[in-house]
Amino acid sequence: MVINPTFRYPPKPSVPALVHVRSFGHYRIPEPVWHDKKAQKNFLQMFWGIRGSAVLRHHGKKYTLEPENVCFYLPGDIHDISIQSTPLEYCWLTFDGDNLEHLIQCFNITRTPFHAGPCPLEIFQSLDINLHNYAPYGEYLASADGYKILCLAFAGEPQETTLSARFKLLVEENLADPELHPAQLAATLNIHPTTLNRNISAATGMTPIEYLTAIRLQQALTLIRTTSRSFKEIAEECGFANANYFAKVFRKKFGCSPSGFRQGAEPAEGH
Repeated sequence: MVINPTFRYPPKPSVPALVHVRSFGHYRIPEPVWHDKKAQKNFLQMFWGIRGSAVLRHHGKKYTLEPENVCFYLPGDIHDISIQSTPLEYCWLTFDGDNLEHLIQCFNITRTPFHAGPCPLEIFQSLDINLHNYAPYGEYLASADGYKILCLAFAGEPQETTLSARFKLLVEENLADPELHPAQLAATLNIHPTTLNRNISAATGMTPIEYLTAIRLQQALTLIRTTSRSFKEIAEECGFANANYFAKVFRKKFGCSPSGFRQGAEPAEGH
């Protein structure tokens, strides 16, 4: 049995970080009779399942922690954890500090378990090392590790597939072609356009045409700010039919003209 929590020193946060990690643990429990000490705790605790399963109880409700799932106890909850199947292995970390309520609201954290993918053990290991560094430097890095773990949990597993990878490569290789279109890409990939749309939407959260436009505009943003090329040259390099059409698409997306962006205007997403 391995139960070896690591705690921040000093116990109270000492640096002005937005996220404060209080403690961490990597538990490996082969015995089915283990039961964590039942207690009320005033911090946020996150659990990431690796093997086996555990039951977390709160006010008569049961929440099951399965492999590749994440769940939480909220501040003020009575922690009541027991084994459901062995060998049980999971990582956990706790958060505290003045920004805790805001953190919970931003991520919409609840007790309900959800699938997050494989536990990022290398980041938990980094967190363990940084919690053992008692200087402010270590506390800052532990905060960064904790925030990254949170973001990975809510991001979930990447939906990349062989098909979406091939699609992205085709887009990258043919970006300057103004005739490039999802129907043409589907034909090149020897699939139906509906299949392409479904796969790319799942992988990127955008339709193929939205993804193609996003890549073109991202490239254009870079070229406008980092080169002195004319907008006609940039439009051609990014696959827009002409400079006028490029300016129209750019303004619709960002609320400013390409020339305005070059002069320092910030794009307004969703304009």
